[in-house]
Formats: sequence, structure tokens, C-alpha cells
Amino acid sequence: MKGALGLAIDGAEAAIRAAGERLDNAIRRLGQGASIGYPQTSYYLPFVYGLTGRKTTRLGELKAVLDEAERSVKKKPTVENALDAGLAFLMATEVAESIRYAVERDPYRPPYSGFMGDSMIREFSLPLATGDIPGIAVIIGRAKDDRSAATVGRDLQARNLLGLVAGPVVDQMMGAGVKMGARYKLIAIGSSLASGIHAINLLIRVPLMFAKIKAGRRGALLRYVKEKVPIFVVALGPADGTFAAAIAGAVALGVPVLTDQTAESALAKELSLFSQPAYSELVSAGCRLKGIKAEVVEVELPIDYGSIFEGERVRRGGMYVEFGGKKSTAFEYLRIRPMDEVEDGRVALVGPDLKDMEEGGSRPLGIIIDVAGRGMERDLEPVLERRIHQYVNFGHGLMHVGQRDIVWMRVSKEAVRRGFSLKDLGRIFHAMFHREFPKIVDRIQTTILTVPSDVDEAIAEARKAYAERDARVIGLTEEEADTFYGCTLCQSFAPSHVCVITPERTSLCGATSWLDAMVSHRIGTRAVFPVPKGECVDPVRGEWTGVNETVRKASHGAARRYCLHSMFECPPTSCGCFEAIAFFIPEVSGIGIVHREYTNPTPNGLTFSTMAGLTGGGKQLPGMIGIGIEYIKSKKFLQADGGLRRVVWMPRELKERVKDAIPPGLYEKIADETAATSLDELRSFLERSGHPVVELYWPKAGME
Repeated sequence: MKGALGLAIDGAEAAIRAAGERLDNAIRRLGQGASIGYPQTSYYLPFVYGLTGRKTTRLGELKAVLDEAERSVKKKPTVENALDAGLAFLMATEVAESIRYAVERDPYRPPYSGFMGDSMIREFSLPLATGDIPGIAVIIGRAKDDRSAATVGRDLQARNLLGLVAGPVVDQMMGAGVKMGARYKLIAIGSSLASGIHAINLLIRVPLMFAKIKAGRRGALLRYVKEKVPIFVVALGPADGTFAAAIAGAVALGVPVLTDQTAESALAKELSLFSQPAYSELVSAGCRLKGIKAEVVEVELPIDYGSIFEGERVRRGGMYVEFGGKKSTAFEYLRIRPMDEVEDGRVALVGPDLKDMEEGGSRPLGIIIDVAGRGMERDLEPVLERRIHQYVNFGHGLMHVGQRDIVWMRVSKEAVRRGFSLKDLGRIFHAMFHREFPKIVDRIQTTILTVPSDVDEAIAEARKAYAERDARVIGLTEEEADTFYGCTLCQSFAPSHVCVITPERTSLCGATSWLDAMVSHRIGTRAVFPVPKGECVDPVRGEWTGVNETVRKASHGAARRYCLHSMFECPPTSCGCFEAIAFFIPEVSGIGIVHREYTNPTPNGLTFSTMAGLTGGGKQLPGMIGIGIEYIKSKKFLQADGGLRRVVWMPRELKERVKDAIPPGLYEKIADETAATSLDELRSFLERSGHPVVELYWPKAGME
């Protein structure tokens, strides 16, 4: 019987032959000049591009790729030859899949994702950088039964890992009732092993996107994957040639691979795989191999609880009761109290519980959380209070929208049937605040009100506190703040990126305000640190001596000057997690803004994904920068370059989100995709609408 090394080599040769036959058929049908490529990516065929530097765009160019793969396969069954064959197998599989896309256009249908675009990688990049998603697991093959497959899938979800699943194990998981999809962080790539290449080409884009490693620098790329990307592979089932070749490819990339086969199997021994026959231990073993800290959230509740349920909607048909929204009053209020006034773990429910409420109705709700701890200050109240939204949404069958006194919450029939009580909310808050803020939270108690008169009385106190908080924070300027804050969380992907957060400039990812950063530093978040302002060099560009010095050190010398509010002169660095991109359009001397959710080309012909590839990776690129959407609302938004009055184009959805910040009379003059999708259309629209750039900038640019 042939060993795993020989099987891997045979599998690579078979894949190359099959891809060649598919290529010949496609050329006969479509011609050598037919275009190829995956949707929503700027990286051509990412695996081929990353390892070889080939910008493959036509069918006829794939022959050279297969020739290169074939030359790298050697028949002698050594470890080195098997690993080379594994990379050749992945290359051939990429070719075959790209041909599928060229011929079938959209070969994958739900629940399968197939190729995952650049925007999906960027969507997950921030939680990966922050540790909210601690790592990635690729699951391939076939488990011994559906129950075993489900064990692996649910363990991934319990640890909040991003799971990419390919092969028969997908159907096994779904057959056992495991919820799959991007919102559950368990993505079914495809039912065949070949579809697993889309997990690999996602992996290869990480160093290309965020570290700006040049395509073709194979050694640097593989080192980055091995050292920087928290990923492991779980290979289920015995090996045939195709399976052995796929595993050899993963090993060659420097990714640890675990198998459910015994340590004595040829697969485990010859390819140096980590054997773990116990399905319940596979995921935890993978985490240990890569040093991934993936804790399971443990709260004693009658419903399932975890971050995979965040964003779940409870529709009216499945709703047992709702609170707030348009039909009743609901609020939440967290307040700092002296230690002797808080009884840790106490939960008081004043009024009827869920089981005593009419099904399908709307009720008032008040949630008051009292917190005590060492070093607690009132400025921490709104930061901690915003966590309520997240913690409630982790409950399966719970939906929470809004904050403060505009809360809208629904509880599903299923949650009530399983015994969920409003008192369980207090148990959630007690467990989660202690878990996430152990350095500052010593005691926490919760009071829940469901009697209308009690809710009305308590909300008055809450609203007074909201107003006092706003008065302390709203209007705080950079000049008034004692210090700014820096964040280097994304240096795990973009080593030279430094985000500087001020009262008037939120983080690029949109997740961290100046107040959030202050709290993060106080509780000891490692990647958030104070930035002494120093002397103001230029108040318009937003250049400070202390910021320059800090950024120079934190970026390892890559950035020496840093202007907070300019996109042209020493602009802030960009990582890859940014919510939007501001980009200069020289043809109209104006600024366009596009957010991640908009996937069509902008008037300059470039998509968000393409521009993100240009501006990310910790670079300072004059004329194109990543920004957080809240920064658009800042009075200092790109003030050195004309601010909002220089903005000429935004997608309609984004324009609506920042509408209240746009100066009077300007909203209608900013084009969106309904008014302009090309430069000619944009120029005509700006002239017709009388946009300020026409008068202020066109004559200077010789555009009369």
C-alpha cells in the first residue's frame, strides 16, 4: 500500500492533468483570450499570484501556470518532494476553480460561499486583530459520522473561531443541525475538497493585503503565514491522493494540520501531522498548537449563549414579547456606585417576568446596572453601558437594538419555552462584566423593572445622567484634551500602522472613540497607549510634535510625520480594517468617500477593494486614506483639504448615515451612484448642482 508521501505526489499529478483537460475544453469553448478571475478581488488568482507573482487574467495564460506546477512535481516519495507536490496541487486546483468561474460565472449556490472576496477578509480582519475572533480553523474531509462533525463545528463556535469548511463534512454538520454562514462564523465553502482552495487563497491574501508583501516573494509570504496568521487545519478521514496532496500543501504553507487518524497512520507519520482521534479535543488541540487563546464563554442559562448569535434577528412571528421600540418605553442605565452599596451577583426583578406576560405583546422595561470597583470613575459609565447591547445579543433568541432610552428588545418564543427569565439578563451582565473587566469591576448588581410606573420614574434619573455625560464629552476638542491615544492592534497584520485617536478623530475601524481608548488604556489593554500631544505645529493640518515622535517610534520609523486632518501632506497610515476610504478625484478636484459595503466601482473606475489594496498595509499614501465613518461627522474632517465642502461623491447609503453632519444646502450637491457612476457624469452633476468645488477649486486647477 502506497504511503502518504507517494499519495500526495500522485494526487498532485492527477490534479494537474485534470486541470489541463478542463483548460483545453474551456479554451475550445471560450477562446484563449477569455477573461478569468474571481469576483470582488484585486489579487487575480490569489494563490498563483501570491506564490509566483503571475497576474493571470486570460484563459490562455493558465497553461504556463500548469507547466510550472508540473515541473515542481518529482516522483521520488520524499518529504520535500511531497511538500512541493502539495503546493503544485494547490496551484492546479486554483487553476481548475478559476476555469469553473469563467465557464459557469457563479458556480456556488447557498449555503456554499465558494470564493470569498476581499471585503469579507477585511470584515473579519478587525475582530481577528482585536482577538474578538481569536483565530481561524480550516476543516476539510469527512468525519466518521454526523455527530462527530457537529462536535467540531459547535466547538469552533463556542470558542468564536472563524471556521472555513470544505468537503463532505459540510453536509455532515448541517445534517446534525449546526448553524452555518458568515453570521455564525462557520462558512461552508463547498461540498468538494477542491473548494477548500478558497480557504487557502483567503489565507494567502492576508500578507498581500495587510503586510504589503510583494507577490512572488514566496519565502517572505510563507514566513508571514507561519508566524503571523493564527490558523490551523483539521483534516478528517483517511487519505486518498487528492486528500494527501491537499494536506501536504497546507503543511508546505507552514500551517499546522491535525488529523482524526491515529498517530500510527501513514498520513500522520509521513507528513508530520498532529494526531487527535478524539473529536471533542481537535479544536482545543489546534488552538494550543498556534497559541490561540480561545476561551469558551460559560454562563449558566437555559438558552445557548455566545458571540455567534450576535446580530440574530427575532422576527414577529417567532417573538414572545418585545420591549421598547415604537410601542413602549425601554431604557438601560449603568451607574458607578460605592463598594458598600453594591451586592455582587444580586439580581432584582420588580414586576412580572416573561412567563407572566401576554404572548405577542409589548411591555415597558428598565435595566439598571450598579457597578463598583477600584479606580472606577464616572467617565467609564457610558463605555461600560454600551457593552449591554453586545452582551444581550449573545443570547440565542434575544434581539437588542439601540441604547440608553431608545432600546428595542425582543425575546423569542423558543427562549421562553426553554425557561429564559428576565433575571437571566442579570446573570449575563454579572458574568460578562467580570470576565471582560476583571481589573476594574469588583461588584455588580442588576435591577430589572417591568411595571410601567416604575419604569417612568426611573427613566427620569437616567435621562438626567445621559445629559450630564453628554455635557462632559460633547464639544471636547483636541486642543482641550490632555492627551491623545494610540492603537497598534492591527500591527499583527500591518506592522507599520499606528492609529492616533483624538476627541475629534475616531479610529479607522470605527470601533474605538477617544473615550473608549482612554478606558482601554486604564484597564490595561496592551495595544492602546497614551500619546503626548506635544506642541502644535499646524492646527489646520493637525500636526503635533508629540504625535510625530510617538508615531515615528511605534511605526518602527516607517512614518516620520503624521497630520491628523490632511489626506495630502503626511496623512495618517491605513491598516486594512478601515470602514471607508477617502480618495482624491483630480479630474474634478474633489474628494470621494466609499465605504466597505459598497462593492460597485466608484466614478474613478475603482472599487473599494481595489483602493483598499492600494492604501492599506500601514502606508502613508497622499490622496487616499482609510477612515472611520464617525470621523466624517467631525468638525475637523480633512479640514486642511476643504472638509465636507470638498466632498463630491458618496454612495447613497453612506450619505444618509452622515446626513446630519453635512452642512445645510450641501447634501443635494454631493453626488451618489444614482447621479454619477463615471467621471463625465460626476463633472456634469457638480456643474448643474453648483457644488462649492466648482467655484473654489476648478479655476485653480485649470478646469474652467
